[in-house]
Amino acid sequence: MNSKTVAYARSRLRVIGAFAAVLAWGTGIVEFGGNVLLWVFEKAQVQSAYLQSFGENMPLLLAPDYQPSHLALGLVIGLELIPASLSAFALYLTGLFFLRLSRGETWTTQNIKMLWWVGLLCIGLPMVWPMIGTLQGLAFSIDLPKGERSFSVSIGVSSQAVYEIMKGIFLCAFSLLMRDAKTISDEHNCYV
Repeated sequence: MNSKTVAYARSRLRVIGAFAAVLAWGTGIVEFGGNVLLWVFEKAQVQSAYLQSFGENMPLLLAPDYQPSHLALGLVIGLELIPASLSAFALYLTGLFFLRLSRGETWTTQNIKMLWWVGLLCIGLPMVWPMIGTLQGLAFSIDLPKGERSFSVSIGVSSQAVYEIMKGIFLCAFSLLMRDAKTISDEHNCYV
């Protein structure tokens, strides 16, 4: 192979890998920070939307003078940040993967494990949302008097969730293929 071609490929890998890393990290910051900023700057509207969504099962939440306690609101906000944190963490790992690629660390065990974990996070994240919805409903019911409380279990998978799960399965499968290819390559390099 021509040395100019190799140098060009390495340079392109460095630029594209660094760009993808910055893009993944920026997306992770927006993913997590966007939720926080909504609660900081649009608290009344976000709170109203939550109360309306849970008010179907707990009509007292829709009363004009109802205000949830700080405990209930804190639990709802904290629970909302769990999936955002997991998603931001997956994007952080993705950025780290691309940063390592930009440094020429292609077939390393660390990159293979990182892809595996990103895949597992992609598989698990859609399954977290229904649990979060259930727990947020319980958080809102803390303040309600007996007889007004409601417990509803959220179950279901949207087409977006199926897409995320499939993406996670593909990433896990690719990491397994990378691991096996690395094993074969390492074994091949041992032969003289």
